Amino acid sequence: MKLNKNIISIGGVGGSGTRVIAQILQECGYFTGYDLNESNDTLLFTLLFKRQNILTLDNNEFEEALNLFSKIMSSKESLTQKELTLLKGLASKNRMLHDKEWLQERLEFINERKLHENWGWKEPNTHIVIEKLLKKMHSLKFVYVYRNGLDMAYSDNQNQLKLWGPIFLNDFNLDVNPKNSLKYWCITHKRMLKLKEMFQNRIFILDFDKLCNDSEDILLKLADFMDYKEDMLKFQTFIKAPKSIGRHKEHSLNDFDKEDLDYIHDIYQI
Repeated sequence: MKLNKNIISIGGVGGSGTRVIAQILQECGYFTGYDLNESNDTLLFTLLFKRQNILTLDNNEFEEALNLFSKIMSSKESLTQKELTLLKGLASKNRMLHDKEWLQERLEFINERKLHENWGWKEPNTHIVIEKLLKKMHSLKFVYVYRNGLDMAYSDNQNQLKLWGPIFLNDFNLDVNPKNSLKYWCITHKRMLKLKEMFQNRIFILDFDKLCNDSEDILLKLADFMDYKEDMLKFQTFIKAPKSIGRHKEHSLNDFDKEDLDYIHDIYQI
């Protein structure tokens, strides 16, 4: 299958339904990595970019990581000693959410590689650095997947709040609770809407709740965004509404900040 040269990436707040979109991307003929977990995360991206200091790297350091990522994902070119040293250095120390043993396991997947013209990746944390990525990778497109922020506030998956919440909410003693989870969701969503204005045709904001309710409309729009010419509707069987849709209705809204509830109300008319 010959596709266009767009590189497609997928991200969102953890637990938003990105796994399903990654499955669709793979079925469309895109290579998404040699090292994937059960959620279809591209773990090479995790190794290179899921670290708090990624936000403070200078331009050259960020480009080194990005060039290395692209090289491993799309070519079989041998890695230089400098590139191997970078990889080993990133896997040498424990970091929040991943110990060094887990990071070092990622290095086992970089030896046997092939040439891939049609490639992309899924890693929820991609949205954290997507502005830099879009500026440096001109053929890159990004699918941002989201679910109702109130439902996400009661998710068991609060890893992004733990990792990025202290930075985005400017509170390094941040409590991991539904109130702060919703606040993080709102900040992230507002930021993505602003980036959509900047990059317009290169960002697709996908409402997973709507996908579950009207998969045909969303899938056709996704096909257009990806410039996918075959039948995207054949992937409707991948889409199943999670039982957690609407779980916020089992909880009081009294603990949330009014400004965050107002923002959710504007989106969902709750």
